[in-house]
Amino acid sequence: MLFKNRLILTLVVLCGVFAAKAQDDDIILVKKFAESAFKKGDYEFALQNYLILYKQDQENIDLRYRLGVCYTETNIDKEKAVGHLEYVASFNNYPIRTKFFLGKAYMYNYRFTEAIDAFYDYKMVGVDENDLFEADRMIKMCDYTKELMNNPINVLFTRLDTTINSDVDDMCPVVTPDNNLLYFSSNRHHIKEYDADVYAGRYSERKKGLWQSSVQIPISSYDDENVVGATPDGNRVLVYANGDYATHDIKMYTRKGVKFAKALAADLPADMNTDDIEMGACITADGNTIYFASNRPGGRGGLDLYVSHRGLDGRWGPSENMGTTINTEYDENYPSLSPDGKTLYFASKGHESMGGYDIFRSSFNDSEGNWFMPFNMGFPLNTPLDDTKISFAEDGTAYIAAKRKEGVGNLDIYQVKILSDEEVQPSFYQGVVFVGEDEDNAMPHNEKMPKAYAWVYDEYGNIIRQINVDEGEFFAQLYAGDYTVEVRFEGQQSGYREKLHMAADDMITREIYLKPIK
Repeated sequence: MLFKNRLILTLVVLCGVFAAKAQDDDIILVKKFAESAFKKGDYEFALQNYLILYKQDQENIDLRYRLGVCYTETNIDKEKAVGHLEYVASFNNYPIRTKFFLGKAYMYNYRFTEAIDAFYDYKMVGVDENDLFEADRMIKMCDYTKELMNNPINVLFTRLDTTINSDVDDMCPVVTPDNNLLYFSSNRHHIKEYDADVYAGRYSERKKGLWQSSVQIPISSYDDENVVGATPDGNRVLVYANGDYATHDIKMYTRKGVKFAKALAADLPADMNTDDIEMGACITADGNTIYFASNRPGGRGGLDLYVSHRGLDGRWGPSENMGTTINTEYDENYPSLSPDGKTLYFASKGHESMGGYDIFRSSFNDSEGNWFMPFNMGFPLNTPLDDTKISFAEDGTAYIAAKRKEGVGNLDIYQVKILSDEEVQPSFYQGVVFVGEDEDNAMPHNEKMPKAYAWVYDEYGNIIRQINVDEGEFFAQLYAGDYTVEVRFEGQQSGYREKLHMAADDMITREIYLKPIK
């Protein structure tokens, strides 16, 4: 009996040893996956594996640093980057680039004062020239962003429902001028028997004012295939393709009903696709002018916008760089045209950007035969995150892809309406700010006190205003709706907060008391 008990105990121990070894082998494999993906810049896959490791070791500084970088460099949840990187920065031996990524994380989360401080901290210890240059540039972006947020544009966002959007990325919308056909791209698992996060084009038609369930464009291979443009009638579609069967090229497909076929080679300029990257593109209504992005040699830097014209003989002329008015030393991409072809919209990481790509607008100068200097389309259409493609219908309705609080996935497609001053029935919120422990022991906020700001959030929690408290007060012009107002000192995370409903023509005044910083 004693022998049997010992045998059972030995078997239990051996099973435990084998199970522990198998578990150790799994952890080693997960770590290899994470490290390999991190080095390649595949931060989404790295994050998935680092989160498994994080369950086993939540105080590992290097692991927390890598989690922070992954959250910063993806759109999964940038808010989580801050906690991880702040934890790492609380130690004396933190990785040298921690403050650089912490600055980016603060910036993406609208904490601009803290972002600027973190970038300056990094400049004291940083050695990478590119990072140091980028830190200087992001400091300027933070200052510029605060200006734009203090003077936002009036824009209404309406998220399209699940006939269009999914729980993954849906992006690059292209609408026809009549607002009845919408092309876009999605990385939902779209290929039968092949479970891969590759992008494919989709389209939806509007019937009786409602968008119908989107359908995959039947051109997909195992490549990434993003819709980037279309002719106004929707019968020709421009697609950016990259993968095993195409390498950073732009293709054109013709549509007849539900069938799509590859267009003839002569339908695109012969010099359009090169061994380099060609990505965003759009084409005029007559099909005789095409704009596209390329990083071919001879440009200003990164991706530049190029244009090619087709002559009366039907032949395409040489592709030409659009020049220094449009292009910068940074990336320009995702061109699109207004229905009349007189306005060019594009994304740029240069010019005066809030961070990453911003959407810019330029009008054509008929008298000079060139494009006017582009301008930033403003906040909240643009944000510190990447804002890339916008497409307008003739009625002024536009479509963009954005990551917002009310989204159903990562990037979702929104209908946006930019309102003129005449279209807005303004409501006003006035805050009169005092500093003191209580109402009986307070004095109006003044320029000798720490800076204070007011933040206004919409009903979903998206920030729509950041306003300076100037000489003890601030004003917010809003339209009817539900909001949250926060007032606090610069760099502080707590202060005054209230929820309110604004009706058209409302005028609300509040006396706001902030406790002094000790």
